Amino acid sequence: MKSLLYATDYSENSIPAFKLAWKLSQKLNIPLYVLHVFDITATFISTVSIAYVRMEEASFKKHAELLREFCLEHLGVEPDKRKLIPIVAEGSIPANTILEKAESLDAGMIVAGKTGSTLVKDLLIGSTATGLIEKSPLPVMLFPASFASGDVQTIVYATAFEQADIYAIRDIVHWASLFNATIKVFHVSTKEEYAGEDQMEWFKEMLFQKVQYTPITFELRFSEDIFSSLADYLNEEKADLLAMLEREGQQLLTGLWHRDLVKRMKGEMNIPLLSMPKSEVPSPGFT
Repeated sequence: MKSLLYATDYSENSIPAFKLAWKLSQKLNIPLYVLHVFDITATFISTVSIAYVRMEEASFKKHAELLREFCLEHLGVEPDKRKLIPIVAEGSIPANTILEKAESLDAGMIVAGKTGSTLVKDLLIGSTATGLIEKSPLPVMLFPASFASGDVQTIVYATAFEQADIYAIRDIVHWASLFNATIKVFHVSTKEEYAGEDQMEWFKEMLFQKVQYTPITFELRFSEDIFSSLADYLNEEKADLLAMLEREGQQLLTGLWHRDLVKRMKGEMNIPLLSMPKSEVPSPGFT
């Protein structure tokens, strides 16, 4: 991984994600790009007019200073051009702009908080954040508003026993090992699923052929309510992060984060989500 890209709207909700992204970038010894995307809402002004150009220039200058203040306030670090690099971009669709910047910067992961107005505000209704996850060729880590800053010690990886899961876990180990984190591989088997125990044993064998990392455990449960079983397990293990392939991202975004399920859990789902792009080869961000 050559760099991390963190996207923010300056909200309080995005601060925990910022601190963890900074900590991860330091452990990996790679640059952290801090991105803010703004949109000039001025439909009555021509984009080639002098007034628009002046408004655009003023916006870039304003947000550059806001990013600097954001870094100083929450990290106590002055941005530079080596380790903590602020970037301001204009775009009407934040997810698209974030992905474009991630590609141009050769970022290995995108990190964002559950913001108050833009990127992850639409998480529950399946818009910007879901589009970011579905389109991104890179891992995307999203933080809920109630997440408390801290190290990632326990990672639950929800698997469907696919080959792509093995490569995703190998990619996660690349940075999780720096935290000495335990990766708990979890699967819920339903009545319709065939031979859950046999599949788990096969998956263990295949995984350890590709991954040499000791702190990995496995848990298989039987239930017809996959979301509730996973939510219960996350609470039991006091998980710091839930990881999965992109194929399940939208289902869990509309399930685990759904208000009704939160009530059934008697609390809030307050852990980050790491969506890994589905691939039969290791992610380019981790090579």
